[in-house]
Amino acid sequence: MACINSFSGTSPNFLSSPRHSTTNSCRQRTGKLLKKPCASTFSTGLRLEINENPEGIISGEWPENFSLLSYEDLRAYLESQPSSSSYETHRFSRVSEIMSKPVRTAKLDQTLEEVVYHFEAVSMLPVVDANLRCMGVISKNDQAKAPHGLQTRIGEMMSSPAITLSEDKTVMDAAALMLKRKVHRIPVINKEQQVIGIITRNDVLQELEALLRM
Repeated sequence: MACINSFSGTSPNFLSSPRHSTTNSCRQRTGKLLKKPCASTFSTGLRLEINENPEGIISGEWPENFSLLSYEDLRAYLESQPSSSSYETHRFSRVSEIMSKPVRTAKLDQTLEEVVYHFEAVSMLPVVDANLRCMGVISKNDQAKAPHGLQTRIGEMMSSPAITLSEDKTVMDAAALMLKRKVHRIPVINKEQQVIGIITRNDVLQELEALLRM
């Protein structure tokens, strides 16, 4: 199968590990320890990015504060929050509940010319076969690598296997996968490997922001 469903098995360890104190230190890329607690780093960074640069959050890559997070940072913050039914509802929301649909897709035998107009609205398209199974993805940036220009077949230029999420995975699964792979749009697939939706970084940010307000 052409898609990598990185979270098709068990959920990431940070959802089941022992609780961490909010006084735990976070590591930056440099390996140095931060003096601020993980919770403060996460919540402050997210709120600042959303409040000061909302367009950048929606249209660009993960903000710098997010790229500094590790799985432990994310876990420490979320597990430090008071438990409530509303909090648990947001924390474990399924990607199928918040994904965008219907999905814009490209087919293996289509040419770049036939699908290029989609990139006026989105930055990535899942590539599907005749049975709507995810075979790969094509991004806006891939246009520059098309060997035959606009006449290039999508199957020739797509990235495969694709990073995907099963429909039963949670928002936290999506957040962890986006952080790990530095992506901001992930196809959501069903048991038959068919693309049924897209979950975006903006979808995840909205759910995380809801957690921060609790």
